[in-house]
Amino acid sequence: MTISTDAPYGPCGVSNGVLTPTKMRIFLVQTAQGLTPSSGGYKANVNLLRQLRLFGHDAAQICYGFEDEVEKYAELARAKGVEPNVTHHSGLPVIDSKGNQHELDVKTFMDEHGIHNIVISRVPFNEAYPTREFWQDTQDYLEDRSITQRMQTLIDIFSKHITAYRPSHVVFNDPVTMKVTADHAMRPTFKRINVIHTAEQLPFGPYCNGILGHCSSPKVEDQLLRELEGIWVVSKAIGDYAWQHGRLKTTFLVHSPLTYLDARTGGMPVQRYNIDKFEVGMVNPCPHKGLSILLKLAKRLPQIQFVTWSSWGSRSKHLDQLKELPNMKVMPTTSNTDEIWDRIKVLLAPSVWLEAWGVVVTEAQLRGIPVIASNAGGLKEAKIDLPYCLPVNVVTGAKHENGDYIVPEQNIDLWEEAVLRLMTCQQNYDRVARATAQGSVKWLNSLDPRAHEKWFLGMMTA
Repeated sequence: MTISTDAPYGPCGVSNGVLTPTKMRIFLVQTAQGLTPSSGGYKANVNLLRQLRLFGHDAAQICYGFEDEVEKYAELARAKGVEPNVTHHSGLPVIDSKGNQHELDVKTFMDEHGIHNIVISRVPFNEAYPTREFWQDTQDYLEDRSITQRMQTLIDIFSKHITAYRPSHVVFNDPVTMKVTADHAMRPTFKRINVIHTAEQLPFGPYCNGILGHCSSPKVEDQLLRELEGIWVVSKAIGDYAWQHGRLKTTFLVHSPLTYLDARTGGMPVQRYNIDKFEVGMVNPCPHKGLSILLKLAKRLPQIQFVTWSSWGSRSKHLDQLKELPNMKVMPTTSNTDEIWDRIKVLLAPSVWLEAWGVVVTEAQLRGIPVIASNAGGLKEAKIDLPYCLPVNVVTGAKHENGDYIVPEQNIDLWEEAVLRLMTCQQNYDRVARATAQGSVKWLNSLDPRAHEKWFLGMMTA
């Protein structure tokens, strides 16, 4: 698949079956930190904007970033003939819980894709808004209690830029934006879409607030969710969970195809044939992503080399356990996933929580790299019936005192067998690698690149 703008119709709406020109203005609020984070949810969100830009719509995002990231992206824009028009609004005073003042900077620029970026400086933000305190500030705001000065500053930033951009749609996955847009003076002029990337975002069910920072006020968030024009779930598994536990109607759409295409060429990723490699890889090792399975495998198979890349869920204590193993290498977070695909022979995705999809699984499979994944949540869908998809005992929602999910005991016999079959039998590896590459390309080519555009436009004519 190569995304083309030569479609049978231009950007349009549908009214009584008649196509009518409509240009949308999409405003996205990102919660993942950095302009190049490793989060699959961030990749999916920003590639939705890029996809819509290809079809002639306007797009903007508000996000968090480092100083050097803005300069890097501005240079990339200039190299592509796009004037970034960098602006700098410095010195917004923010008072933390101890009375210390921090200076919050906000920069804006146009990137190479024509997306307008509003970037809140990441370092002072994290200093002024510690996760636990921000969770409490969010709860107070949602429940109409007293609002801290720092929360009011953030509300004002969001509101100001939404007003200035005059969007047709606001897309988000956080409760603060959900309430900011509900109360906004221009509320009747735009549609609101919440992207559900994790079950923990939802204000009901066993996983409600399963991760620190999610769902601080379930009752209020449940009410706000039901007032939205759109709730996008990225897997049937998350949609089923939302209906089963909350009778919440959602719309299932696979990530935008651009999420998985080569960022430079816009075409299919380069397929590897890593039969000569010798490492089994995993990204984001942490308890709910299957850390216990990885540790057991590495101990049972000392003759096999493993390598991991830390990500948003990996804490020092998790990485320390891995570093104790002689056949385990621990790598820092990377935004350049080619480093991973050029190195590993097999990818492990042994999640034991309700995985929303598993972007990394699809990325690996499109490159012809066999993936041994669990059947937890949307991973079964991401596997698209390719080998191997193995059973696990998923978390129930119960947690340790430190906030980690209590992970049930796992039988790793099938995991051990799958690793050995792929790592020691060239004939089996060849068969699985070729089937993986062919099946993934066929699947991606079957997706409608305009599915999200049609859904958004449909909201405008409903």
